[in-house]
Amino acid sequence: MAQFDLKKALIFIVDGYSKANAQVNNVGGYSIGATTMLVDTIVGIVPTGASFRFEDVSHDTIYTVTAHTETLGNTTSITFTPGLAVAVIDNQVFDFLGHRLEIKVGEGNLTYDEKRNMEYKKDRGALDTVREGDEEPIDVRLDIQWEWLSSGGADIFPSPEEALKKEGLASTWESSSVDPCEPYAIDLVIVYDPDCSGVTGEMITLEDYRWESLNHDLKAGTLATSGKCNRTRAIKERVTV
Repeated sequence: MAQFDLKKALIFIVDGYSKANAQVNNVGGYSIGATTMLVDTIVGIVPTGASFRFEDVSHDTIYTVTAHTETLGNTTSITFTPGLAVAVIDNQVFDFLGHRLEIKVGEGNLTYDEKRNMEYKKDRGALDTVREGDEEPIDVRLDIQWEWLSSGGADIFPSPEEALKKEGLASTWESSSVDPCEPYAIDLVIVYDPDCSGVTGEMITLEDYRWESLNHDLKAGTLATSGKCNRTRAIKERVTV
């Protein structure tokens, strides 16, 4: 297995929006490659940018909603990208996972540091026992390629800065934190496709990230953000990309 290659990784900003148990609403189901589906059991409007994933274990692909149609105030049709990786049947269940914005790192990078404090106790000056000290949040640093800081015109997705700040087209985004009294947070999701026959990919999720600094480099066209996740460990899972 070759070393991790950043060129084969996609990085997303994801909010805390969720809606469970939506269903495909088409007797004949939908074939591989379909990009529009009739759906039911959804109460309310599914926003553009929301992502979803089928509950069936054979469906690992995460899709992003690019358009939607409502009947009597409830979403009954969605258009999405990419096209279906696997055919689906009528009444197949899927869950919405949150608004999902793909970001470009250009020549930049994403780094994260997991830390833990270990306390070494002594007995009359000699090392004796060890215990774990206070938990520490994950430190994250991310360089984003900068096209626009704000959305406008015909844009349907917010800018990365808007997604981080809950502004503009991201003003309706929901915090990834389950505590409504905490400051707004998002998840950073890395999806890696090694592009090797018979080898699955990997998805790494850095939950509840809050930026603490945003550094703008106009000449390089980059936005550098650093901050912390209110977690001690990243979530890692192998997936079919």
